[in-house]
Amino acid sequence: MSQNTEHQKQQPSRGGDTGKIIMIYLIVAIICAILIAAFMFIGRRSKGEMASHTEKGSQKAIGIQVMSMEESIGLHDIVKLEDDLVATNQDGETVNLQSLKGKVWVFAQFYGSCPECNKINLGILTDLYEKYKSNPNFQIVTISVMEEIDGVKAMKSMAESRNAKSNNWWFLTADVDTINAFCSENMKYTKFQLNTNKAGEGGMQGEILHDMGMAVFNSEMVMKAKVDVYSQLAANNTVGAELKKKQLDLEIAAALKTIEK
Repeated sequence: MSQNTEHQKQQPSRGGDTGKIIMIYLIVAIICAILIAAFMFIGRRSKGEMASHTEKGSQKAIGIQVMSMEESIGLHDIVKLEDDLVATNQDGETVNLQSLKGKVWVFAQFYGSCPECNKINLGILTDLYEKYKSNPNFQIVTISVMEEIDGVKAMKSMAESRNAKSNNWWFLTADVDTINAFCSENMKYTKFQLNTNKAGEGGMQGEILHDMGMAVFNSEMVMKAKVDVYSQLAANNTVGAELKKKQLDLEIAAALKTIEK
């Protein structure tokens, strides 16, 4: 009897050991959770710092290149527009480009359903319009390369969607063959054509392949710059795109300053 009692006393308590094991697992799990959370926090912070450093680096690069660009603003004459183009604006009025002599104007081709125009060029031009619309010496000229769809009514609608008045922004239509010939022969624009590769990756997705350049003309009808933001973005060159937009703005400001002296 005494031996059995003594033997029972010597047996370990299984219930107590199980509790200790569970406690150990819980402690290890808590420690692991804390370590995982800490590593995730450090990872997010590192990514945030890297993104911040990258953005600051890009802004610094843009700033340096803008300083270099400013030295050449207004110095180059690309072509002088001697011939004239007659078209119809969003108010149904007949206008001509040579009537803009004495103003600084920005020219671009577009059409209403062009995804690249709507996403890129028209957004940039709208920003420029808001910046310079109070200046009577400034004009934007956008001309449709799809006359059969972009009539006066469509042009009026597009102008109204941007609160654009015809005294500062023309949305023009004209015979497309005439536009194609005039722009290629007189303004160094590539001839536009039907897009047969819309499904292709990396290219323009609209119905028409056309020159995405935005040109700045001074008061003497001289093209001072022609910038293509789209091609920079298509190449994933965001710094280059920002520089092109800045160049556009600087050329406008320089040309206006010449008038206002």
